[in-house]
Amino acid sequence: MHWPGEPTPDSDLVIRCPFPAHRSPHFDQLTLDTEQWFAEHNVFSGQQDADRLTRQFLNHQGAEEHARMWPDADYPGLWLAGRLLTHMSCLDDFLDEIWGPDQDEHAIHVVGLITDILTGKAAEDAVAAEPLAALLDSLWTETQSVAPDHWLDRTARIHVAYLETSLDERMHRAASSVPTTAQYVTSRHYNGGMFYAAALIELANEAWLPEDVSGRPEVTDLALRLSNASTWANDLFSYQREAAHGTGANLAVVLTTHEGLTGDEAVTKIVELVNAELLTLDFLCDAAAALPEPAARYAQGVRALASGLMHWMATTARYASSASS
Repeated sequence: MHWPGEPTPDSDLVIRCPFPAHRSPHFDQLTLDTEQWFAEHNVFSGQQDADRLTRQFLNHQGAEEHARMWPDADYPGLWLAGRLLTHMSCLDDFLDEIWGPDQDEHAIHVVGLITDILTGKAAEDAVAAEPLAALLDSLWTETQSVAPDHWLDRTARIHVAYLETSLDERMHRAASSVPTTAQYVTSRHYNGGMFYAAALIELANEAWLPEDVSGRPEVTDLALRLSNASTWANDLFSYQREAAHGTGANLAVVLTTHEGLTGDEAVTKIVELVNAELLTLDFLCDAAAALPEPAARYAQGVRALASGLMHWMATTARYASSASS
C-alpha cells in the first residue's frame, strides 16, 4: 500500500491509494464500546468455541476499521454505522466458515429471519430465538428512529441482495466450484457488502441523499467504483486464506481458473485494476461533489471510506492464512 506523501516505492506491485489516511478522534471510545457491546450480545453463543470466536473476531480490529472509514462522523452516527457493519461482518463469518455445509438449513433459516426484519415481516418469537437475527432487529429498530424512509427502503434492498448472493456463494463453495468472471463480477458487488457500506456513509455522516440525487449516475457510479476497488483489493489480501478454505469467489482464483493466468499474473492484474478504479473514483468524487448538498459531504465520505478500508485490509489479522485467537 502507498499513501499520499509517502516515498514512492520501488515496486510497481503496489496499491496506490490517492486518499489520505485519517482516524476518528473517537477511536478510543469506539474501541471500548465495541468490545463491551460485542461481548454483551454474545453472538457466538451456541458454538462450542464461542470464547475463541469472540476473541478472534475482536482481534480483527473492527473499531479501527470503522474509525478510519468514517473519521469525520459525530459519535452517534459512527457508533450506529459501526455496529451495523459489525453485524454484517459477523454474519459473513458465519456464512463463510462457521456454519459448515451440514448447517445449510440453519443458515437459510437465519437469512430468512433477517430478510423478514428488513422487509417488516418478522415474527418476534422466531427472531428472539436466533442471536444474529435478534441483534439486527434491535439495530434496525434504532436505525429506523434516525433514518429517512427512502434510505431505509434502499438500504434494506441492498442488504437483502447481500444475503441472497451470500447463500449462492455457499453453494459454490460446497460444490468446490469457481464462478466465471462474469458471474463473479456481478455477485461480488452484493456479497462483498460494499453497497451496504456506501449507504452507511449517509448514516454515519448525516449526509442523507434525496431520492433524486441518490439515483443520479454520478452517485451510483461512485458506489460501483468503490465496490470494485475495495472488493478486488480485499481479494488480494485474503487470497491465500480463502484459497486454503476452498473459496472460489475470489478474483485471483477466478482469473487463474478461467482466464489462464498464473498466480503472479493474476495478482499483478488485480493491482492494476484496483489502482485504475481508485483513480477513477477520485475523479468521480469531484463530479458528485458538484451536485446539490449533501452530495459534497457524501463524496468526501466515499474518499474517507475507501482510504479507511484500504488501511484496515492491509493491517488486520482477519486475512491471515491462519487466524489468530
